[in-house]
Amino acid sequence: MELRRIVTGHDRAGAPIIVSDGLAEASILGPSTLNLWYAEKHPAGTYGDGQEPPDRKDFVPPPGGVSWRFLRLPPRGGKPAGPTHDPRFDTERLGFHATDTIDFIEIISGRILLELNNHSVELGPGNCVIQRGTWHRWIVVGDEPCVFSAIMLAANGGDDPGFAGASTGTTGPRRVVTDGDGVCADGPPATVFRSGHGLVTAELWHTFAPVASPLQGGDAPQEKMQLNPPGGGITWKQLTIPASMADQAALMHRTPTIDLVRIAGGTVDLELPGQSPVPLTAGDCVIQRGTEHAWRNTGDGPLTLSAVMIGVGTMADEPDQDGSRASAWNDRDGNDG
Repeated sequence: MELRRIVTGHDRAGAPIIVSDGLAEASILGPSTLNLWYAEKHPAGTYGDGQEPPDRKDFVPPPGGVSWRFLRLPPRGGKPAGPTHDPRFDTERLGFHATDTIDFIEIISGRILLELNNHSVELGPGNCVIQRGTWHRWIVVGDEPCVFSAIMLAANGGDDPGFAGASTGTTGPRRVVTDGDGVCADGPPATVFRSGHGLVTAELWHTFAPVASPLQGGDAPQEKMQLNPPGGGITWKQLTIPASMADQAALMHRTPTIDLVRIAGGTVDLELPGQSPVPLTAGDCVIQRGTEHAWRNTGDGPLTLSAVMIGVGTMADEPDQDGSRASAWNDRDGNDG
């Protein structure tokens, strides 16, 4: 697989810059997987290079950690695959496993069957899964490989805000939420915000705090769209920006978050103050690390962004990966106004 990966950051004077722009490297799991971002614990700031430790072979990040990988699973004639020596995998049902994580899964291409103890769901391109520590396995459907994005959020104990519930609405991508042995929601998320200019923000999940349990989180009881993750946790959003909003939506902003962004559809310029615009197209991925930035739709149709935002607090000063110091945050209340 080849996947473009852009990482933002700050120079020594605190000015926002593009730190890297190139192809994502294979992960520790082998050539059929790509590493986009890795953190060994819930980040306290926007620093870190996102590389997997070369001595770590576990596919699950350590407690409190985060991993973002792309995986390509080949067809196996309807048969599952999985190790037999890992205690997290069932010894009698090949491929069935459970991890102490919340997993954000987005199908990119191909089709795949998500099997649970008492339920099975066939998924295709654009479908999203909130996998909450349940026993499950994956089986590729058909003769084509399945490619999907997987963000794993490892539980780390601490304060668990509990399950806020998940229900379905009418707008946004298909979202499947696992619960126990089955599924508690299957359909567009219930929480969707629309602006008068046509901007649509579908709220796929909120953890409401750093991840303490794979069962925590749910739909947000918010009256208006909030950029910063509630409770300093982790938020997954899908934003759709129409072409008519190319100027209105391209407003410079900054949040105390690390954002894991995939361009799901359309074309866009990533703009940083004082920098040349970076043209992006569907499939490109951006790790946006607390810089002032804007997204400008450059196409004739809608632009869709899939964004997981990891709250890191409201730090006024912090080290960047190159030893520089980031400047103070502009926005401390997190509201979009």
